[in-house]
Amino acid sequence: MSITVDGKTRPFPIEKIAHIVLLSESRLNSALLCLCGANGVRISVFDYYGYCKGTFEPPQMNPSGRVKLEQARHIIDDVKRMAIAREIVRGAAHNMRANLQYYAYREKEDLKDEILKMNRLIPKIDGAEDSSVLMGIEGNLHVIYYNGWKLIDEQLDFGKRVRRPPNNPINCLISFINQLVYTVVRHEISKTHLDETLSWLHSPGTGRASLSLDLAEPFKPALTDILIFKLIRKGIISDNWFDTHEGVCLLTETGRRHVAEQFSIKLEESLQGRSYREWIYREVLNIERHIMGMEEYNSFKRKA
Repeated sequence: MSITVDGKTRPFPIEKIAHIVLLSESRLNSALLCLCGANGVRISVFDYYGYCKGTFEPPQMNPSGRVKLEQARHIIDDVKRMAIAREIVRGAAHNMRANLQYYAYREKEDLKDEILKMNRLIPKIDGAEDSSVLMGIEGNLHVIYYNGWKLIDEQLDFGKRVRRPPNNPINCLISFINQLVYTVVRHEISKTHLDETLSWLHSPGTGRASLSLDLAEPFKPALTDILIFKLIRKGIISDNWFDTHEGVCLLTETGRRHVAEQFSIKLEESLQGRSYREWIYREVLNIERHIMGMEEYNSFKRKA
């Protein structure tokens, strides 16, 4: 297959492609979709606002009813469900704190107060008996964590977290890159027997891949946030990356392209002998092994 961008056509061997992410207006035909379906290539489509709005998925190659039954049992059983949900939040909390610790060790001593606040709150995860309480704890951890960003660099002071729509460049970057993380997690889930609509932390709903929301939590601090720190602190971002109008800030096509390129580089970066993509796949496999009774699930936790 070949792809034409700005009038330039480049060949891409279909055997070397696993996932195509369309971030701007594109033209597809049935021949391309059939080719992708036959070769197991997923296509994710983002809208103008930076949200994933649709996915072309090849047929599931190796479905397992047994895994789906066990996955459902681990949701219906409150004890089993909360054990997984708490471990997901532990991973997210650990990685948020690790980000602050990284800079606290590097002469940003004001961050120690925020780290202490997180340290006092994290043990409460173990006592959360339902998802609403657990997500409340996670929300409070995020408030403390985001408050520490301006202590890392004043350019990271974005005020209140605003999502739909984002109101400034930092909120815009958080929302867009988080969407990229969800998309990658969903793709890695598709390689296993798990059902993407059955989740533990976020309530399973209609028409959404809630499992990707669950398993993205430990990775957003390591992928989204660290990438934003890099883009801002190294002055990589340009003014033409954003379009701000009436309090709404969105990435331009130029901005989406550059951020996606930086994200793809970060995704393949090696950490303890594995790329972040491989760590995500390992995370999904760990969940599958846990519900099948093969091993205990331990969420992704990076070193500070």
